[in-house]
Amino acid sequence: MVCTFAPRLLDTHPQAIKVPYAHSNVESDEMLYYVAGQFGSRRGVEEASITLHPSGIPHGPHPGTIMASREVTRTNELAVMVDTFAPLNVAKKALELEDRNYPYSWLENE
Repeated sequence: MVCTFAPRLLDTHPQAIKVPYAHSNVESDEMLYYVAGQFGSRRGVEEASITLHPSGIPHGPHPGTIMASREVTRTNELAVMVDTFAPLNVAKKALELEDRNYPYSWLENE
């Protein structure tokens, strides 16, 4: 399944959660390619970053981003997400580019 994140207006309900909530994809691997813009739910993500969340691994917004999003009215991000229904294999060359600190990016002091 391919999803596009493009600049758009966000939900206007006062109690709306405007960033992706914490979740686990139990039937698919999730890969995102960040093309451009400001990514409201992630710290440390830059243009051309790729993230991979294997099936069953919990992931979601960084601490504080849900509350920070309450006043935001629109997003300015461009990304492509692919949810696969077969496990992805990571190429050996890609492992050389791995950001080994990424799993720790959810710590509040990071």
